[in-house]
Amino acid sequence: MNNLLYARLAKTNLSKNRQNILPYLLSCIGTVVMFFIMDTLAQGSGFDSMIGKDTILTVMGMGTYIIGLFAVIFLIYSNSFLMKRRQKEIGLYNILGLEKGHIGKVMFLETIMTSLISMIAGIGLGILGSKLSLLLLFRFLHVPAVLGFYISITGILFCVAGFGAIFLIILALNLARVQMNNPVELLKGGNTGEREPRAKWLMALLGMICLGVGYYLAVTTESPIQAIFIFLLAVILVMAGTYLLFTAGSIVILKLLRKNKKFYCKTSNFISVSGMIYRMKQNAAGLASICILSTGVLLLLSMTVSLYFGMGDIMVNRYPFDTDAQISGISQEQSEQFQKVFAQAIEDYQVPAEKTVTEMYLEIGCKQGKNGIMIGQAYSYSEDGNSVDLYTIRQSEYEKLTGEKTDLHDGEIFAWYPSEKENDILKIDDRDFAVKKWLEKAPLSAMTNLVSNMAAIVVTDSDFEYIDGLRTKMYEGVDAYEAGKDLTVHFGADIRGSNEEKIRYGQAVYQALKDYCRSGGGSENTIVIGGVRQSEYETYYVDNGSILFIGIFLGALFLMGTAMIIYYKQISEGYEDQGRFQIMQKVGMSRREVKGAIRRQILLVFFIPLVMAMVHISMAFPLIRRLLLLFGMANTKLYVGCTAGTVLAFALVYGLIYSMTARSYYKIVEKA
Repeated sequence: MNNLLYARLAKTNLSKNRQNILPYLLSCIGTVVMFFIMDTLAQGSGFDSMIGKDTILTVMGMGTYIIGLFAVIFLIYSNSFLMKRRQKEIGLYNILGLEKGHIGKVMFLETIMTSLISMIAGIGLGILGSKLSLLLLFRFLHVPAVLGFYISITGILFCVAGFGAIFLIILALNLARVQMNNPVELLKGGNTGEREPRAKWLMALLGMICLGVGYYLAVTTESPIQAIFIFLLAVILVMAGTYLLFTAGSIVILKLLRKNKKFYCKTSNFISVSGMIYRMKQNAAGLASICILSTGVLLLLSMTVSLYFGMGDIMVNRYPFDTDAQISGISQEQSEQFQKVFAQAIEDYQVPAEKTVTEMYLEIGCKQGKNGIMIGQAYSYSEDGNSVDLYTIRQSEYEKLTGEKTDLHDGEIFAWYPSEKENDILKIDDRDFAVKKWLEKAPLSAMTNLVSNMAAIVVTDSDFEYIDGLRTKMYEGVDAYEAGKDLTVHFGADIRGSNEEKIRYGQAVYQALKDYCRSGGGSENTIVIGGVRQSEYETYYVDNGSILFIGIFLGALFLMGTAMIIYYKQISEGYEDQGRFQIMQKVGMSRREVKGAIRRQILLVFFIPLVMAMVHISMAFPLIRRLLLLFGMANTKLYVGCTAGTVLAFALVYGLIYSMTARSYYKIVEKA
């Protein structure tokens, strides 16, 4: 056989199998397009003079690696569906006289053709799409669009090398499948797996345990810091539990339904349950993949959309005032000098301030004990996640801020501690303080930390010195803070005027405080943090706009993967159900009854992953809400709304994908 004949066979195979090949080819092209676009953006073209360039490139680079990993898994998975449909064809070639080496040459040429089409079309569309994606990204970042057209040669070469390697892996797997199977097995490929599956109770139980533990971790994790580490573990457990429940648990449930004679002996239930047992055996892994991909899409989009549209709330949490500054590591005298500088800057720059605030307090990182608050060894409080930030305020300072008379005596306090029951006594270290009044809200506007558990107490001057001494002892040998020189003062000012005026006046005041600190107004331990809210929006858009972009991008990628898996499952089951369709008609069922029974099975099978994904999302809600606190997002209602909107939109798209692929299924079945 000459090479021309091999080429003709390869071309004919691709043409005759276009119903199966075309979706696979489109998936390859789509994956190449997305990888090329993301890699082009990660190279930094168009971001040269942009604030936050490093953040953008980091996010885009992470997206490139995720798409690359997805491409390997997804294309190999899609190819397995394709090869399953072609087993009889390959077996027939072998029976007709083609050796396995000849079939290997044909498959090699097929791979060359599909890879060339995929990469040429993918890179071409990627070049066009990269500019459109860049414009979309600029819109999310709220920066002017950059005109011009750029073609990344490095991106082309990287894309060709990467996907060339993936197609070679796919070819190697296909050749291995041909070599390992004999022609008879290949010809019977469509009938394999018809033996009734066994009920694997142990695997089903393990799946329930994995899912239960994953759900438990998601629901019970309280600390946002712990949520970072718990999230990955919960994801692994839920993924494992999902696969085990779909592959083993579904069979167990169906067989239990079959044992229920009252339920099983009804005609519609008999057909549905019997058919579902075989469907779940053959398609459980694919359905689990659909469920996990759907969950990934929903999580990505709901989180990123929430972060983007929760911008206002996030910025207010970070900066309670238009200009906001916290100066820590100072004494009482230094605090008073900073207050003078702040007031003088307001006057000198003629700042149209609507409201100003000055708050002085002592902040201590403590451990939340069973009976109160423990001021223990420095930094040990965070080891078990039971940390609490204790804000201690002098009664004179509290009276100045609120205008409320405290009339406290030593050993008496006002307290705000949401996680503690409102008892008459609050224990701090080994000392009991009588709670004269429980405050309804946080007494300081500086208490905006959403990550840590917080508490605040108002004490007498004597008790203030006592607690300060405990803090100094706690940090003995760790840092150079001395008692009385570890205070924090918070300055805030709301400014009338346009955004430009707020930035101009706010930066002037903030800079005056920083300049005074640099000139010796503080000590070597003094730290000035804060900023001007309006000027920080640009940084915020860079951070969260790029995250929103990558969320939408990866969401679209996972959605494409979901659609592809659904399509191939519909096609595979269509050919498998042709025989079942004929048998059910031969035993006396009408065409309408048969079609109705099959429709119920298909609807149930393909919408179970969506329902399961919604369950995953609902159980992940507490954990995701705590993760969002790390970004400053505390608006739970907004997150609920974004999640509900995302789920609704995805359900509509999912239903549309199903309806479109179902047409191909019914066309195949009705040919029987």
